Parts: sequence; C-alpha cells; structure tokens
Amino acid sequence: MLTLKLFIRRMSLAANRSTDGPIAQAIDTKIRQKFSGMQHFALFNDSYKHAGHHGMEEADNKIESHFRLELVSEAFQGLTLPKRHRQIYNLLDEELKNGVHALQLQTRTPAEQAKKQQQ
Repeated sequence: MLTLKLFIRRMSLAANRSTDGPIAQAIDTKIRQKFSGMQHFALFNDSYKHAGHHGMEEADNKIESHFRLELVSEAFQGLTLPKRHRQIYNLLDEELKNGVHALQLQTRTPAEQAKKQQQ
C-alpha cells in the first residue's frame, strides 16, 4: 500500500512539473510568436513547489498555476525591467486571468546575458 501511495505521489509531482499542459503550451506559443528572434527561452512549471500552500488546496488549477520564464531578446533593449515585465504580463493576460497564479520572469538583452555568463 505504501508503495502505491509513493508511486501516485511521484506521478503527481511529475505531472505538476510538465510544460505539456494547455496553459504552458499557450504561454510557449505566445512567447515564441512575439519574440521570434529570441536567443534563449525556457519555461518551467513550478506548481509542484506550491501544492501545499494556503489557498492552493481550494484552487481549481493546481497543476499549471506557477510558472518561471527565462527570456533573452533584443526586444528588451532600452526597456526598463518593469516595462519588460509589463510587456510579458500584457501578452499573457488571458492566462493570468484564467488559472496562472504566479509568473516569475527573468528578462534580459543578449548583452546582459553575456555579461551575466562572464560572472
């Protein structure tokens, strides 16, 4: 019995990390369309980290609720960090209104990324 419970828990954790769900796929598609010339893009589903937090027990969406996004693009050149983030939030407005509880953003220009990698 304990083995079955452990197996089910592992399966649940794996599902909660997936970026194959409909919300993750919508985010992926919108980012790739908007920032077609990007140099780096990574999307992480961090929902499993928040499964036991207050408020998540009653939430309708527990599997695709928390995402982390890394994006390197020339499109951010000359934009402040708040403007970059607003640009992403506006792009993903529908997802944020329909299930995404949190979106952690890391937005850099190629020059900023190169400088970060040298550190």
